Amino acid sequence: MKRLIYLFFAVVLFHFISCEDFIDLEPLDKISTENYWKASKDLEYYTLQFYPVFCPKYQDGMVAETATHSDDMVHGSPSNILNGERTRRTGDWKWEWDKIRNVNIFFENYRRCEDDFNTYKHYVGEAHFFRAWFYFNMLKMYGDLPWYSNVLQLDSEDELMRPRDPRTLIADSIISDIDKAIAYLDKRVVKGNNLLNKEAALAFKTRVALFEGTWQKYHAGTPFGTPGADPDKYFRACVEAAEELMRGDYKTGIYNTGNPDMDYFSLFGFDNMTDIDEVLLYRAYNAADGMGVSTQGFITYNANQKGVTWDLVSSYLGKNGKPYDYIKLAGTSKGNAFLTTIAEDCDPRLKSTIWIPGDLMSQVTDTYFNKPTIDGGALQLCPTGFQVKKTGNPLSPAAGQSWEVQAETGFIIFRYGEVLLNYAEAKYELDKTVAYDQLNVLRKRAGMPDFIVNPQDTDPNKVDYGYPVTDELYEIRRERRVEMALEGQRDEDYQRWAAHALFKGKRPKGYPVSKEEFPDYQVPVDENGLIDYYASQLPDGYRFRENQDYLTSIPQDEITLNPNLVQNPGW
Repeated sequence: MKRLIYLFFAVVLFHFISCEDFIDLEPLDKISTENYWKASKDLEYYTLQFYPVFCPKYQDGMVAETATHSDDMVHGSPSNILNGERTRRTGDWKWEWDKIRNVNIFFENYRRCEDDFNTYKHYVGEAHFFRAWFYFNMLKMYGDLPWYSNVLQLDSEDELMRPRDPRTLIADSIISDIDKAIAYLDKRVVKGNNLLNKEAALAFKTRVALFEGTWQKYHAGTPFGTPGADPDKYFRACVEAAEELMRGDYKTGIYNTGNPDMDYFSLFGFDNMTDIDEVLLYRAYNAADGMGVSTQGFITYNANQKGVTWDLVSSYLGKNGKPYDYIKLAGTSKGNAFLTTIAEDCDPRLKSTIWIPGDLMSQVTDTYFNKPTIDGGALQLCPTGFQVKKTGNPLSPAAGQSWEVQAETGFIIFRYGEVLLNYAEAKYELDKTVAYDQLNVLRKRAGMPDFIVNPQDTDPNKVDYGYPVTDELYEIRRERRVEMALEGQRDEDYQRWAAHALFKGKRPKGYPVSKEEFPDYQVPVDENGLIDYYASQLPDGYRFRENQDYLTSIPQDEITLNPNLVQNPGW
């Protein structure tokens, strides 16, 4: 049977309930018995508990589900984050801290293991990775946090009542944990890419370091920045980790069979990603064991109120590597004709991300994409006309079936393509060097010309970050948006760039609808004929509160219990 990440928790439970010594075992967060922690297997089984919960953001196995709170996609009602509608949190944050406490239990006990360190150092690496992961998720949400590296007890009043540490201390501690994970984890060639490995930890370091470096650079001088922070320190950490992965000592590379019309699209639709060098870590599924996902049903059967935005689509360059005038085309081509033309004229990654008329959706049901379901019911509706295709696999047995038919489409957590983009951005931020070689690897896979720097003023679709950026950085950010479309990074990107100007005061638009194809269509369109689905819901565009919404509020109950905690700005 496959070693599926999604089944690990069941494995842990089976281990405990099938061994007589553990019939009366305390809950995992209370393990302290003398007959535990002595063997490397004990450490292995303890760390397995973290696999099912370490990335719940991806539990549905769909790239599109991770893009809900960004300017790349809409999903039903407008994003409450982009629209400034979140209210102060009540209750506590027990769920977040429980996971960190459980990892710290490992650190307080693993040295009791009587086996040779080499037999269990990988599990020590996993524990460091997991603590870094859990803390990074909290850092992105809350900013400053108390850093706990030990298990808190009920009588640990001084520790329980601590104020928040600066986010730079948290970021530095996270990176320190990742460095230990890199040192202890086995390589992918030993563990595969269904388990944590050294390559995944290096990729994680590039993500964290780039995030914190850009956060501190672009939030400097605001309540969200940290006085005295050194963004370059983090850019260097990102570059160094990426360069280690790029040196050739690891099993990495870009998935490229030489078919630019299919390679990028195919990458995200495989069930088994074990042999794909680009995939450094992924979550696998098994429908036969009840651990499947609804990926193919939602991609090929129900749009489920999801739609890619005009903003994302119009960011793709033409096939010649130059900006493409989408508005001009919308003046002469509508509906299916518009979709077909941009598929022919533009970066092939675009037609790999949205469905184009004539695309095979399911070989099983012999279904082809006819036109977007802009007039569909709740499950069928695509509000923008740009219907999500990425993660689709027409050859999957679940393709074209109702969403209840479970698929086994793998979900990528870390891939080498992201590392190249992280490197390119950090390298430019650090010393103004454009990483042409790395960016061209991605361009070549897509069948695009080599990366060039287009002057912003030549782009009819120019976006405004709210502050000036160089032409080089503008193009690097564009390449990131296109390559990583719908993969769950765009919301983190605008946050770390302090780039609310991208969407504040604007509405997400759709494609130029054809009245001939939809004669009874009643949704408003704008002056360019683009679907303006949210005209009444967002009359003044998104109302993001830039003095507040870059962080989540600290739960009020926590501040009541610990008055040393200071609430986040604006809350």
